[in-house]
Amino acid sequence: MRPPTPARALALALALAGAGLLYVNRVSPDESRTLGALVLAASLAALLTRETPGRRRALEAIAVLLLVLAGGEWAVRRETQRAQADYANSAIQFVDDPVLRYHWKPGISCGAGTTNDRGMLDVPRQTDKPPGTLRIACLGDSVGGDCSLPRDNACVALERILRDARGGRPTEVLNFSVPGYNTLQEARALDVRALPFSPDAAVVLYVVNDPYPELAISHHLPGHLKFEHLLWSAGRFAAAKAFPGRVDPLGGLLQGFYEDPRSWDGVVVAGFDRLRATADAHHLPVVVAVFPLFLPDALPEHRAIGPRVAGEAARHGFIALDLADAAYRDESIEALLKPSRDMIHPNAHAHQLAAEAIARALLAQHPELRDR
Repeated sequence: MRPPTPARALALALALAGAGLLYVNRVSPDESRTLGALVLAASLAALLTRETPGRRRALEAIAVLLLVLAGGEWAVRRETQRAQADYANSAIQFVDDPVLRYHWKPGISCGAGTTNDRGMLDVPRQTDKPPGTLRIACLGDSVGGDCSLPRDNACVALERILRDARGGRPTEVLNFSVPGYNTLQEARALDVRALPFSPDAAVVLYVVNDPYPELAISHHLPGHLKFEHLLWSAGRFAAAKAFPGRVDPLGGLLQGFYEDPRSWDGVVVAGFDRLRATADAHHLPVVVAVFPLFLPDALPEHRAIGPRVAGEAARHGFIALDLADAAYRDESIEALLKPSRDMIHPNAHAHQLAAEAIARALLAQHPELRDR
């Protein structure tokens, strides 16, 4: 038996690489599945047809492309791991709790703010509730825990609004938000972090990526091939800018969260179940305020997320707010965006409007909180 020619050996290696990409995409497929299918098809065509100089050059070009992607993949993963480790070492305290996993370290600088001695992006707080004080536990991820808005986030704004509504009587809205938290972690934070402060109600600042089961604490990059995903994402964002309202800049990533039972049922619904159990046990009103995706030309599937989550929150007996309607209906997206045009983390004005909507809904259904 004659050994294969270098071209056919290369075709075989590429076929195995393409098959490997298809295999890793059997669960949560992304754009790398297309790459795998194309590589496999091209290599099989080369194996099953007569070898020619043109086909050999095509195989060599594919091999060079894969080597470039492999080099980029190695570099991106290495730098991401370094950045994540640096962030974790400087800002995050890991805990022996399989659900909560981590929270802020006490007394660390966070952008324009500093965490307090309890590891909260907040002013100093005492555990014992002073007499006559209304306390609200504010739970969220990097929207509530936005280091660029330490004194202008929805939790801080809600405290000011409720204090005014109570005629200046003592009011505290304690911020337990931590970047990267999903709905299960927020529910767990209420149990183990917030309840010792004896809150009278809880507010959940829900964000569109909250269903993600394993959202890293920092520098999360989705996709099976991180480098390819970055290139693909850059192309999608450029296409979305060129064709507003017609191209999803996220490539269906968000929709995948809400279609996958592991994230929707396993994180969002399960998190709401835990919140409901805690609320019942401690007689706590709970507000779930759903922040939209801040895109100038959001697609229908993006706009459908708020009503879906609000509906699930209402089914659990919470005060449910789709902020796209309850707070931002008469606002332009431009008025809500930071200069960076961050589609997840809005500006201080958006936080103020969210807090106003939360306060209206909470006091309308629980007017007794005005005098507690």
